[in-house]
Amino acid sequence: MTEKKLKMPKSFLRNSNYKYILIILGFVVAGACNVLAMAQREETVPDVDMTNINLLTEPGGIAEVDISQETPGWAAYQSKQMTLEYPSEINLRTLEARLRSRSFSVSTLEKDLFANPAYAIEKRIIARLETILLRVEQILAMSPRIDIKIKVFRTRAELNNEYWIMFKETHDYKSFYVDRYKTIYTSLEDISDSVISHEMGHAIIDSYFSATPPPKVAELLATYVDEHLDDSY
Repeated sequence: MTEKKLKMPKSFLRNSNYKYILIILGFVVAGACNVLAMAQREETVPDVDMTNINLLTEPGGIAEVDISQETPGWAAYQSKQMTLEYPSEINLRTLEARLRSRSFSVSTLEKDLFANPAYAIEKRIIARLETILLRVEQILAMSPRIDIKIKVFRTRAELNNEYWIMFKETHDYKSFYVDRYKTIYTSLEDISDSVISHEMGHAIIDSYFSATPPPKVAELLATYVDEHLDDSY
């Protein structure tokens, strides 16, 4: 999910006809937003002195504090397109196992990168995350240039404490994505390829369009990604 949790009637989600109609409408709306954003960029924007501004505010008045810098006690592993951050003492074998609960077709090279025990476990985890990202791009037919950070906390309680620090709101989320930092936040308790694919869907959607689609449309598309992760393409 994005910064806000969205609720949709279960009966509506089970009706595949309505769901696919909304997905199509979502692309239409997103395309219109894209055109409007391109037109707005042609207007002259006055310079703003940002020297004394410490808070980043999203539309609607939600203040964000960037606390994603390196923190003592945390480790990081980076590839060309992805950065994984996690507490130094976290169980990486558990993390790896939870990212391999679902199966979908991959190339022999991709499988070797995330399954070959000869590679360091950090490299295998990053390779699996990159494979999931490619799969999500394939499902959405969107391939924006994006560098994603994934920050994994020990517990859901720690994750939601981070959310409270950033937004001053209390929730019980398994994960969330903040586009301003291009970061997916989750925990070892809840991480899975389903959770990560859903949040990667949000990351790709927000990066693909110049103007972010309406939240309900983005949530529907991200849910679509999770539901079709195992499909053959």
